[in-house]
Amino acid sequence: MIKSQQERFAMRTFYSVVRRTAPFVICMLCFAGPQLTVAAEAEDRHPMFESPFSIDIGVFYPDRELDLRVNGTVSGINDEIDFDKRRRLQGSGDIFATELSWRFRGRWSFVGQYFKAKDSNRAVLKEDIEWGDVVFGAGSSAAIGTDFTLTRFFFGWQFDTRESHEVGIGVGLHWLSIGAFIEGEILINGTSSSARRTVSAEAPLPNIGAWYIYSISPRWVLRTRLDLLSANVGDYDGLLLNAAVGVNFQAFEHFGIGLNYNYFKLDVGIDKSDWRGDIETLYEGIYVYASFYY
Repeated sequence: MIKSQQERFAMRTFYSVVRRTAPFVICMLCFAGPQLTVAAEAEDRHPMFESPFSIDIGVFYPDRELDLRVNGTVSGINDEIDFDKRRRLQGSGDIFATELSWRFRGRWSFVGQYFKAKDSNRAVLKEDIEWGDVVFGAGSSAAIGTDFTLTRFFFGWQFDTRESHEVGIGVGLHWLSIGAFIEGEILINGTSSSARRTVSAEAPLPNIGAWYIYSISPRWVLRTRLDLLSANVGDYDGLLLNAAVGVNFQAFEHFGIGLNYNYFKLDVGIDKSDWRGDIETLYEGIYVYASFYY
């Protein structure tokens, strides 16, 4: 993937996130608007500012997309598996997800995030697809699937901590575990038979990131964050974007509930011995969770 393509992709993705999240943020602020006057008069902030530890546990309801490419070894041509992007992947409708936060030494913090998903889809191939040592013929029905796990670690520093606001930047690591398969009909010496081929990769991808938190009132808080990678790292070359925006309500002293819009986009080229090609995947949707503050 050349640099200009990465830049165009990054700009398209950024505008897409802004366009999708702006109505969500506006609605949340309007809903919490009556609390603004209270916040101006109150000395207390949301416990998320004061608690050393917090953990979010919830369910992610994403829409998903997948585009996969694998270089063949039969002809050496880079064949694209062209599944209709307008069709959603058929996986479990919801995904367990969790995020934890630890604040230490005043302005420093550590954040961890985890979710795992399995997806699949089926389509009629528009052209011959070469995968490794076999060719899946045009016109045949093929299944494609992925097994995706994201584990995120992020170290941050708060450089602006006014009464109701917090802004921070940091560096992190996304440890990605990706598996993919294709299954369908192939021709060997004029005889049709079924075949299944799989590939897998694990990628520790570093990133930079930033976040912003606004305590609307002692019970309401607005949170946003953005992680970004656009670089060539080892066997991987491409772009990663992980963003979220949402609100959290403190229901009890150590317990709250929250609603986020989460957006995760991965578009990388892979140059490994068992997988030369690329993968583009998208997870975006609502994340509903419970928070525990300590």
